[in-house]
Order: sequence, then C-alpha cells, then structure tokens
Amino acid sequence: MFDPASIPPIGTPTSPATAKGKKSSLDAMLHNAPAETTLGIFFGKILMGLIIWGCISALLFAVLSVVGGMIDTSGTTTALWPLLALIGFVAWMLGNMWLALLYNLFFSKRYYSLQQMLGLIFTSSILIAVICFFLYLLPFPGGITTLFTILGVQILFSFFITANLLEFLAQPNYSASSLLGTTFGFILSMVIFMSFTLSIQSDEINNQIFKFMLVPTIVGYTVLIAGSEAWNAIYYKLFQRGNNPFYLKSPSELSKEELLAEQIKEKEKEEVNVDM
Repeated sequence: MFDPASIPPIGTPTSPATAKGKKSSLDAMLHNAPAETTLGIFFGKILMGLIIWGCISALLFAVLSVVGGMIDTSGTTTALWPLLALIGFVAWMLGNMWLALLYNLFFSKRYYSLQQMLGLIFTSSILIAVICFFLYLLPFPGGITTLFTILGVQILFSFFITANLLEFLAQPNYSASSLLGTTFGFILSMVIFMSFTLSIQSDEINNQIFKFMLVPTIVGYTVLIAGSEAWNAIYYKLFQRGNNPFYLKSPSELSKEELLAEQIKEKEKEEVNVDM
C-alpha cells in the first residue's frame, strides 16, 4: 500500500493549522488511492474477456448458420449492411453487459454500481449504433470488405467506450488516468485489427467472414483490457512513490480546500496580532 514516508517533504509547517491542512490533504490522498492491479486482477479480467468472447462466438455462429447463405450469395451490400448493423448492436451490447456483470460479481468493491453500468452500456450502445448506421450508408470503396471493417471498428469502439464508462464509475477521481490506459489499449487493438483486415484479399472475404467477426472481439476483450490494466499497474507504482499527476479533485474536495485555506489564513492573522 501507499507509504507516506515516500512523499518528498514539502516544507516546514509555519503553524499548527498549516500542519493540520497538510495532514488533511495527505489523508484525502490515501483515502482516494488508485485501484491496485495485481497479477490476479490482470489475468482474471483477461480470462473474463475470453469467456465473453466465447459466448459471443457461439451467438455469431448461430446467426451465421441461419443467414450465412445470404451473405455468401449476395452480390451487393444492400441487404447485408442492416444485418451487420443489427449484429454489431445486439451482440456486443450483450457482451459488454455480461462483462460488467462479471466485473460486479468478482470485483464488487471496485465495480459496485451494476445498475448504472448496465444503463450506461445500453445508452452508449444505442448512440454508437446510430453513428455507425450512417457509416454503413456512406459510399466507401471495397464492398463487403469495407462493411466488415466498419463492423470491426464498431465492435472495438463500443468496447472502448464501455471500458471507459466502467472505470469512470469505479473511480471518478482517476478518470483521466483510466482514459489514458483504455486509449492505449484501443490503439493497440485497432492496429492489430487493421493489420488483419489489410491481409485479407477481397476475393477471400466469403471464406473469412467468421474470422472477420471474431478477430475484433477477441482483440478488444484481451488487448484492450491488457493495455488498460498495464497502465493502471504503472500508475499505481507512480502513486506509491508519491506521484499522483492525474488525480482529479471533486467539487466538494475543492470547496473543502478553499475553506481550509481561509481558516489557515485567519489563524495566521490571529497569531500575528497576538505576537504584536
């Protein structure tokens, strides 16, 4: 845990009120410490991501077994894009909700507000689906390959937003730090997915449809989680050494600090008047 002795001295207190103010600031810092990422949490979250990936894979396999013929034989994308948009909305909204449920079950001290998490995931999924709806309509070159690429981006971006929402609810004061971690994982995920997309030739797409749906899912639920938790572990080490650069103070904390500063000034004025 955090070692108060590791904080470099700020200066000699000029009065008991000043010392009290600094002690109060230190207590607040210790009380709002960032969540520690242990090896158990790191690999546990990745394992949960793989479990969700397996569930979504089974769901996609069932869907493709029913509509696979239409995808294989369709010469145009007119009938395909509504199906992909619907799959992108339903499958990954459910996947993100399942992941939030697992987080709440196994890491309840950190992810304690299940109702809020599910509500935010549902709302954000609708907004992302609306945005991607217009993307599917744009006249991009590439035909079916482009549609599946948009689907992959929708999947990764949806989980990126979900990961941020979960972390923001868990630790609002460290939302800036968690945003850096999830962004790092999201960029890695996009690089891997786009590398896979560029390696598929347009005439091979019919034989790679299932992979096109599974790759962004497994990349998102493993690489994005790993990147985010790796950053959390690094930031916790910085915190242990007395650094907390991305801590965001709440309005109540700022109000208390302003009130405390005023009290310190009044106390110092009283001491000066007594000495005179």
